[in-house]
Amino acid sequence: MELLKKAFSWKETDSSHRLMLLLVLVLGVLSFFWGEKVPAGGGLGWDGVIYADMVRNLGSMISGGQLSGYYTQRILPAAIVRGMLLLSGAPIDNGNIIRGFEVYNLILLAGACWAWKRIAGVFDLSLGGRWIGFSGIFVSYECSKQAFYYPVLTDVTALFVAMLLLLFYIEKKPLALFVTTVIGAFCWPVVSFCGAFLLLFLRTELPKDVVAPASSGRSRRIFRRVKRGGLVLLALSVIGYIIMALIGPLPDSPCNVPAFVAHAHQHFASYCTQRRVLLGFERLLTALPSFAGMLLALAILVGSGKFAPAVLTSLRRAKPALVALAAAAVLVPFFLVKAASNPAIANASSLKNLIKLALLPSEGKFLLPFVTLAVFWGPVLLLMILCWKAFCVEARKLGPGVMAIMGMCMFLGLVGEPRFLTIAWPFLVLALVLAFEKMHVKASFKYAFSILTVLFAQFWMKINLAPWSASPFEGLQDYPKQIYLMHYGLWMSWWPYCIQLVALVLSAMWLYRTMRKAGQLNTSIKVHEVRVFTGSLCANMSETSSPSTITVVRGKKSHFDKSE
Repeated sequence: MELLKKAFSWKETDSSHRLMLLLVLVLGVLSFFWGEKVPAGGGLGWDGVIYADMVRNLGSMISGGQLSGYYTQRILPAAIVRGMLLLSGAPIDNGNIIRGFEVYNLILLAGACWAWKRIAGVFDLSLGGRWIGFSGIFVSYECSKQAFYYPVLTDVTALFVAMLLLLFYIEKKPLALFVTTVIGAFCWPVVSFCGAFLLLFLRTELPKDVVAPASSGRSRRIFRRVKRGGLVLLALSVIGYIIMALIGPLPDSPCNVPAFVAHAHQHFASYCTQRRVLLGFERLLTALPSFAGMLLALAILVGSGKFAPAVLTSLRRAKPALVALAAAAVLVPFFLVKAASNPAIANASSLKNLIKLALLPSEGKFLLPFVTLAVFWGPVLLLMILCWKAFCVEARKLGPGVMAIMGMCMFLGLVGEPRFLTIAWPFLVLALVLAFEKMHVKASFKYAFSILTVLFAQFWMKINLAPWSASPFEGLQDYPKQIYLMHYGLWMSWWPYCIQLVALVLSAMWLYRTMRKAGQLNTSIKVHEVRVFTGSLCANMSETSSPSTITVVRGKKSHFDKSE
């Protein structure tokens, strides 16, 4: 027993990582033998039906021109599972395809644990930082529930590729980064662009005055006005939506024009056209606060007007070999996809459709992207929002390539599909952990974060409480399908939206309170640097804690490990 405690202790670095791996394996094995499976498609899911067809007939689907460009960029997992089944001699039927994806996903999650250990070692993270990063990546709904409830997807492969991209980027290995990008481009559409960004800025370090620009009274006043403006914008959007809903046509009202309406509105377009315009305006009002919040977050991420000139300078100084690798990381997958896909098949996730979904969400569900992202990825996302300025400083230290990935995926987050953040998620978590390395938190915060992590992960929750309807595309916003689809903004109905919004606000308040009472920044940092690093929330932490003279430097143990 003592040997087991020593081998899987959370109080020592190597044993902690063994414990992390054990937790991932235990969750995977339990799900493999006793877990639920999505009822849609006979356990394959919605897109899983297409991936199962790839496993069975990948060669003929490519030669017969049956794949669009979108699905051609996702053939890698199906090809690997097909190879696993052929090598094992198992029949390629639905049951074995599902089990093959489960085993495949579990192997990749174990590999991602190995990558996280390597990443943590590069920065010599504290034990607390290692655990908060592990919980953010592996104890989320995506990895602890979704990966095994709906295994026939490419999400886990994308997460593993993202971990490798991050690892090879911080270890400065351009060839490994290039190979990972080219191969990973066939599991997730944006991988080639992400790899190209990382290669292009692999050797770039932003100047100190760009990473942490000096704070001034004018900039603080502007920031306060912007925050107040954001609240006013949210209030006006809600009021405007209510007014439009009251005076405009109901969403389900018929388009047959009554005589008195036709007589009164002869100089307008048809009643149906007016109805579409009004409903579109209501949806635009709904999207406005989220879109404005994204722009504000991007502005804080950039930091100052010095950022763009610094990036242009680094581009002019970029090594030709890295520029060539970055270009090849985009062009090689592009031509391979073009050769293997059928351009006549429409792409359901085209840029046009994504912009439409982002700007025209479901009417009235304000801040829906925030709700669906936090529910899917867990309380780590709440911590990012609460300490966004400190997070952005660490992102700038990681370089423009990482920032480009974050910015691109922030827009994708507005679409309402939280899975779209998968490639950026390890980068986001690492930046947050690096920000937390400068903080001193007590047991109250650790308990609050641990409880919220387990609650948000929902690996303990039973989803299949009642039989689903025969058609997988009917009743998506009704019970019992909503128990699963309430995690996705595109199909989240009103009751889950309202309940989860309230739960997230309360969770954020709890984290804020525990951070304010228990946490502090390193007080050896100058006052103006504290404000730059942490913003209004984290700067206030120093008001509630006793002074400290310990200097925290990246690569050394931080306050995060100290117990109170």
